[in-house]
Amino acid sequence: MYRVLLADDEPIILSGLQSMLDWERLDCTVCGAARDGQQALELVGVRRPDIVVCDIKMPRLTGLELLEACAQRYPELVFIMLTNHEDFHMAQQSLRNHAVDYLLKIDLDEEKLTHSLRLAIDECEKRRRLCVSALSSEQDGSTLAEAAARHAAVLLSLEAGYGAERAIAALEGLGAASRCAAALLVMDPSAIPNIGSFTQEERQRLFSFHRNLALDAAQKVFQGLGFTILPPRPDGTAVFFLWGLEDTRPIALFHARLTAAFQDISPMKISVLATAVLSGRELAQLRTQLECLKRAYAISPQPFLCYARSMGKGDYVAAAKRYVDAHILERVLVQDVAAAIGITPNYLSSLFKRQLGQNFMDYVNATKVKYACTLLRGGKHMVYEVSHMLGYDNAYYFTKVFKRYMNMTPTEYQAESARE
Repeated sequence: MYRVLLADDEPIILSGLQSMLDWERLDCTVCGAARDGQQALELVGVRRPDIVVCDIKMPRLTGLELLEACAQRYPELVFIMLTNHEDFHMAQQSLRNHAVDYLLKIDLDEEKLTHSLRLAIDECEKRRRLCVSALSSEQDGSTLAEAAARHAAVLLSLEAGYGAERAIAALEGLGAASRCAAALLVMDPSAIPNIGSFTQEERQRLFSFHRNLALDAAQKVFQGLGFTILPPRPDGTAVFFLWGLEDTRPIALFHARLTAAFQDISPMKISVLATAVLSGRELAQLRTQLECLKRAYAISPQPFLCYARSMGKGDYVAAAKRYVDAHILERVLVQDVAAAIGITPNYLSSLFKRQLGQNFMDYVNATKVKYACTLLRGGKHMVYEVSHMLGYDNAYYFTKVFKRYMNMTPTEYQAESARE
């Protein structure tokens, strides 16, 4: 799903853009709205959009200045510019600065905005492919495992940001982004005699020796699968990145083999923490899952801890439903719900589609419409009041959503309820 940031200093334009399209049906989600160029630049850094739809003339930073500021830092970011007739020369300048399209506000409608979004999505994919090509050219002479290790290390880094998206694109280009998982090997040397007297250098050699043992075991267990070990971490842990998995059973077998080997030659205690098996853009969730596993392990150490079993994918959908119910009188966005339950918006959307057969926003709107019916039946509230109470920007959009689910307008529903 493509994340879209809207930026315009006119509230009516922002509201109109948000309500004009069924964004999710275009595989898009509005990840934020800004009232000036400086706020838009800050949101770009926080929300990480794929596409920005912005006014050319805005306070603090103009649309052109925003476009230029983002060009170096976020080369994958695609811009669609909004303009008035008198700013036509600025619109042409934006195209020279690699905006994908511009739209005249006076002529803006659903068809034109949809067309521009599709151009922007195509451009997003083109820039990602160019990024993969550039990354691939940097790794001439590298083996597949070495190249995958570099990009997986970026993906699992806390500071990844946009780099995570580039890493996923590069892994896709390498053919290493399907049915992937990460496994964290935690080594506890506390049972080794006199470990407290070891120097830092001696500890590093100790961990290095055990990492090499783990690599030997992995080469036997993961034969026929894609796998690589990432550069060693300062805390002595080792991370394996795997692809081509059906489930996490090979990782469980790896832990069992490693435990048996260590029992014969070393008192080092080991644990393996395994993420769920993910593909494509879901891979952005791997780092979050590893962090969750580390926290769970710190509270209750387990020899083998698997995210898919211990956390449970179904729990996310249930947690998201609870969030929607608790915030039914607010504007509910997929990115806010995902942040509240600790996963990415794309991953949450894919879970809803997979488990419930509907988009996340379809579920939100259906839930809001159901609640709206209870408010309308009493006859105590006007339609515009119910629209405002439920967090919709305007009564027109609320009416459009209501009719989609109830096959009648809120006014018609209220009248029919009064007759009954």
